[in-house]
Amino acid sequence: MEKVLNITARLEDKKRKEQVETYRHRFEAVQRVLQCAACRFKCAMCNRHMEPDDASNPPSPSTEEFTLCESCRSEFEAFKKMTEQESVKADLFWHNRQWLELWKCWIDYQRSINSFRNSFNLTKLTD
Repeated sequence: MEKVLNITARLEDKKRKEQVETYRHRFEAVQRVLQCAACRFKCAMCNRHMEPDDASNPPSPSTEEFTLCESCRSEFEAFKKMTEQESVKADLFWHNRQWLELWKCWIDYQRSINSFRNSFNLTKLTD
C-alpha cells in the first residue's frame, strides 16, 4: 500500500491547465482586470496616469489601501470624514447621498477584486 501514489493533486493541476488553455481568451481578460486594478501608476478611482514620483508620494494612513491621485484622495478623505462623523455637513454641493453611495460601492468593488485575486494562486494557473 505504501507504493500507491496519490494522483489527485496532479489530476486537478492538469484539469486547471486544460481549462486555461480551452478558455485562454477569457482567462486573459480576468488577468487584465486583476493586473490593471493593482497598477500603482494609475489612480484606482479615475484611472488617471500618475508619474512614478506621484505614485511614490506617501498616502495618508486612511488611503494606503488604494492608489489615488491627489484629487481622488481628497474626495476619499472627505468621504471617510462624512461616514465616520455622521453629523458632518457636506462642504461641496455634490457631496450628497448618491456621492456617498458611489464611494461605498467603489470600495466594495476594490475589496472584491482584491479578495478574488487572493482567492487562488494565479501563478499556478499560468505555469
